[in-house]
Amino acid sequence: MFKHIITISLLMSALVISQADAANLYKYKDDQGREITGSRVPAEYVKNGYQVLNERGQVIEVVQRTLTTEERAAQSEQLEQKRLVEQAALRQEEEDRMLLRLYRSPEEVVRRRDSTIEQLEAQMIVLNSLLKDAEEKLAELEQRVVNNENAGNEIPANLIAQVEDATNERNRLATQLVRIESEIEAANTTAENNINRLKELLNLD
Repeated sequence: MFKHIITISLLMSALVISQADAANLYKYKDDQGREITGSRVPAEYVKNGYQVLNERGQVIEVVQRTLTTEERAAQSEQLEQKRLVEQAALRQEEEDRMLLRLYRSPEEVVRRRDSTIEQLEAQMIVLNSLLKDAEEKLAELEQRVVNNENAGNEIPANLIAQVEDATNERNRLATQLVRIESEIEAANTTAENNINRLKELLNLD
């Protein structure tokens, strides 16, 4: 008896579901763009998308049309652009928080910049002095090479090694000077950007 009750319940549920499905209508467009309403969507028109309507004609579901390869590529590009924009916004937000933790006013940015540049310029003074000595030493060694050549003497191996070492030292010091000059320029640029951004965040003129 209990099994019969379960069977009847299942059949009634299936009948209700079947009736509900049968009550649904589908609105779609054919290849000529004509809008058609029917009890089903022909397979060849599914790609155009369709709407599912209930027995009262209300839209209960919308199935979008199938995108073309170009449209999918454009959609992917738009999503990637959106992701990059959101990523940049998050990065800017983090930079702003750090900026506000480091500085309370544009004047503090200026003081930090001036202190940094002062240290870098002090290093440049030392490096310029060392570079001058290195160039003088290299010039002296190169003159000794010329003197040996003019005298028809074989250039000693240790003299050649000294010239090479002196050249490397001169180049190393020159490279360090260029690097410090770049750091000074970067310090000025960073400070200017920080000042402008800080004014925006603090609503300063």
